[in-house]
Amino acid sequence: MRMKAPLCNVCLNSDILCMACKKKLDEGKITESDIKVSKVINEISKTFKPLKEVEIKKVIEGEKISVIVCRKGDGARLVGKDGVMIKKLSKLVEKPLRVVEESEDVREFIQNLVNPIPVIGLNIIYKPEKEVLKVIIPRGRKIPMSKGSFAEVVNLMFGKDSVVMNE
Repeated sequence: MRMKAPLCNVCLNSDILCMACKKKLDEGKITESDIKVSKVINEISKTFKPLKEVEIKKVIEGEKISVIVCRKGDGARLVGKDGVMIKKLSKLVEKPLRVVEESEDVREFIQNLVNPIPVIGLNIIYKPEKEVLKVIIPRGRKIPMSKGSFAEVVNLMFGKDSVVMNE
């Protein structure tokens, strides 16, 4: 089995993009972050065999952190034992990385995103112009990224604004 990424295998292993991947980039279907992180993971997968089987769905670039959205079950491979793999990847892309397994369920995705902080509640606030997700976490706890990065990731994944509040 070979690693799957938002770009084709030819582009994963070369310094230039093929016409199809260039078109995806121009149309905004993939980003520079998708390309950079996928290439780094592909390179590391040549020495760390478990990474050969991962599927990267999307890389979401936040202001201070990037989130790798992968196929269900691939999170452990990307993080590695005691976080060794994700630390190495973070160092290579020169930015903190967080791995989240994809989910159609908003609550499950958000819980994975803020893990180990438990999500106590998830409410939808209906405003005239849009819906806003209100994520409630325990008093005195902080999510493992900036609230701006969190809101950005949720918006890119589900097209909804979000706010994090303590109980």
